[in-house]
Amino acid sequence: MEHSQVWRPQQWSGVELLAAKFTRFEFAKHWHDELAIGVIEQGAEGLHYQGQKLLVPQRHIVAINAAEVHTGFAGSEQGWTYRMFYFDTEILQRWLGPELPQFSPTLQHSIVQDDELFLCLQQLHQAWQYGSLLLSQQSLLCTTLVTLFQRYGGHYATTDGTAGVTASMSLARDYLHQHWRDNIGSEVLEQLTGLSRFQLIRQFKQQYGMAPHQYLLALKVRHARHMLLQGYSSADIAVACGFYDQSHFSRNFKKTLGVPPARYAAAS
Repeated sequence: MEHSQVWRPQQWSGVELLAAKFTRFEFAKHWHDELAIGVIEQGAEGLHYQGQKLLVPQRHIVAINAAEVHTGFAGSEQGWTYRMFYFDTEILQRWLGPELPQFSPTLQHSIVQDDELFLCLQQLHQAWQYGSLLLSQQSLLCTTLVTLFQRYGGHYATTDGTAGVTASMSLARDYLHQHWRDNIGSEVLEQLTGLSRFQLIRQFKQQYGMAPHQYLLALKVRHARHMLLQGYSSADIAVACGFYDQSHFSRNFKKTLGVPPARYAAAS
């Protein structure tokens, strides 16, 4: 049976956690503003990431750098059970910058097999889920993160379109960011870029890893997430973010974050 739970540990700003089991569920294309790190406890997760189809098996670590477009789906018949961390990159810089020379809140590999680190991440996640002494949490956090970035961290060139972007694609993306509330048609982007519809969609997907309509939906969900954390109702968010209705909002929110809006808002 599928289930998912998200929460934000008390006394730890800049950290969000997910524990889930999925069998048939498949994430829509999306990205995180945070560094996403997870451990696959059972089964296997499949990913479409950086133009590749990847398989992350049981007892492996999965890492997705901030702003990287990806999906997630069952990589085995039994699906996958996993625990995810979402770390604010500015918080990581504040924590680890003084400890690690030339620290960058990025990881070099998307799939890591490291039994020791797997157990450390699993224990840290469980400590935040079930509660433990604050000193124990602090010790686990420091040991785990320092080990993770000493072994697998490094400078990393993201594919979020900040480098090598064409002028026309930059215009299209900027327009989506400025008008994310609207029900935008391709015509306005075609006129803005001087491209045909087919050229626009193909080049945008090549540049940013998803088609313009997928990018717009991801932006809407991103803003909806912040509104949920501020206490707005799902009905108000659906209207404010330009979803067709509340059902359209809820469906796309879960396809992006893995949990329904109400459960996300209720997380402590």
